[in-house]
Amino acid sequence: MTFNNMLDLAFKTPLYAELYKARGITRNDIKSVDDLRKLPTVSKANLVEDFTKSIGKPEDVFKYHTSSGTSGTPTVVAFTRNDWDIYVKQNAKCLKLIGTTKNDMFYNGTPYGMFFAGLVLHDAAIRIGAKIIPAGNLSSINAHFNLIELFNPTVFIGIPQYLFKMGNVYADMGKDPRDLSFKKAYCLGEPLPNKKRELIEDLFDIEVFCGYGLSEVGAGAECCEKRGFHWPTEDVLVEVLDEQYGKGELTYTALKKTGTLAIRFRSRDLGYIIDEPCSCGEKSPLISYIEERIDDLVKIKGTLMSPYAIEEAMYSVKGVKNYLFVVYDDSGLDTVSIYIEGNGVSEEIIKNVINGVTFITPKHVKLVPKDSIPIIGRKIRRFYDLRRENPLNNTVRKFMKEF
Repeated sequence: MTFNNMLDLAFKTPLYAELYKARGITRNDIKSVDDLRKLPTVSKANLVEDFTKSIGKPEDVFKYHTSSGTSGTPTVVAFTRNDWDIYVKQNAKCLKLIGTTKNDMFYNGTPYGMFFAGLVLHDAAIRIGAKIIPAGNLSSINAHFNLIELFNPTVFIGIPQYLFKMGNVYADMGKDPRDLSFKKAYCLGEPLPNKKRELIEDLFDIEVFCGYGLSEVGAGAECCEKRGFHWPTEDVLVEVLDEQYGKGELTYTALKKTGTLAIRFRSRDLGYIIDEPCSCGEKSPLISYIEERIDDLVKIKGTLMSPYAIEEAMYSVKGVKNYLFVVYDDSGLDTVSIYIEGNGVSEEIIKNVINGVTFITPKHVKLVPKDSIPIIGRKIRRFYDLRRENPLNNTVRKFMKEF
């Protein structure tokens, strides 16, 4: 599959054919990669409207996955064998970038099912010749501990908040998480602020690495230098659109896919391309860490803020193990309530820390029992805006009524 083959396919695929025809763009207008900018961008909304219209070769599709749907309706992504092989190759490279080898045993705590990361990382670990424990669908943390103590895996794969929770539960049992067999962790699924990374690394005495990917596009990862994500530009081109203050919306074109096509796909992730070569020796370019998503930026009392900044601030307070930050309308006023699981956390310190980041003082800061904060969505969300309609709002409201 080449760039030209992909474009030939796009101009015959209903979604793209209709978009290009409406703008008077023909196949002959796109002769090189430089001509891509002539094409309109697409977004998740285009793919959600009718997922069948963005599939290049429907006859070759062998399975479907869905995105996590954290911003609303999940996106259905169709995979051909060609696409899956590309994604497995990319993820195998991600695992190698963090220094793992065929001698490692991976403990895959990422869910197996419609969320594709669990399965693609499973296949990626096999591709590099390593062993893997497919533990993503276990029903309890104790079940995880039983498997970890049985098999002694060397690398954890999964969402960082869950790893942090596992470590704290193990410590609460009177055991030392440092005695577990993990040597490093590969975390994905959510941004990981430096303060929280440090807490996890200290808790387990391991090195934590981050990956970044989109089910519609592909995946990259950190290397030992931890300067950003090495991106597979041989498979996926990246553009930075609408750049302001050094960041713009990362927009991707998957060059070799034949299932769900992604051509100038707006990710809603804000970042930039790091042009300098990496001292690790890897030639693929770096994408900056994703600290903001356009969909996640929230205005509270006229101040625009990012959940990433809230996360960094919350985990800077000693004793915080988990939290839920809720924005809602109270008699026409923007209001913030924060619920915290932790030990010896001062409500006044939390108010001061959040005010220092947002210039807003929370109305309530409430300490709640361990494990009382609900797991919301596939990815464990801790920032929630009830002013926006979302199917998961009722879960948050029910929790708030209890406390």
